[in-house]
Amino acid sequence: MRDTSAGSGPKILDPVCDMIVDVADAREHGLALEMDDREYAFCSAHCLQTFAKSPQRFRAKVDAWIAANP
Repeated sequence: MRDTSAGSGPKILDPVCDMIVDVADAREHGLALEMDDREYAFCSAHCLQTFAKSPQRFRAKVDAWIAANP
């Protein structure tokens, strides 16, 4: 797992492991996924693959995090 919290861009919650991820860094490393008008970012390929297998399991967690961190 990479520490992606040090970047200066927008951050988002990795809904699989609860790590805060820099969105631009995740994109740069192929660890971002756009789905239903929202971009999700992940700290590792493992988290991205876990999310992709069952996104409905994790979406509400990201929605709640975004609502709490405008």
